[in-house]
Amino acid sequence: MKKLTITIDGKEHEIKRLTGKDWRTLGEFVDSNPVISDADFIEKHAAFVAKFFEGVTVEDVLEMPLEEIIPTAMTIRKLIGETIAAKMERIEKNSEADKVQ
Repeated sequence: MKKLTITIDGKEHEIKRLTGKDWRTLGEFVDSNPVISDADFIEKHAAFVAKFFEGVTVEDVLEMPLEEIIPTAMTIRKLIGETIAAKMERIEKNSEADKVQ
C-alpha cells in the first residue's frame, strides 16, 4: 500500500510510522468534536494533520489548498482505523487457528 503523502512548497512529505500515541491523538481529536461553525475548525484539522508528518507544522498545513486539509485529516482517521482493524483481524485469525489445533 502506498503511504499517504502531502506536498508543501513543492516538497513531498510521507506520513510517519503510526504508533500507539497516534491512537491517543485520534481520540483527542475526535473528542474535541470540531464542527464547521467553529472559528478554528480548519486550524484544528491542520494541527491534527501536522502531528502525522515529520517536520511539518500547523502553519505548513494551513498553506495547503483549503480543499485538501479536511480530506487529508479524514484519510488519516481512516488509515488509523484500517491499520488497527487489519492487525486485530490477523490476531483473531491466528488465535482461532490455535484453538483448532
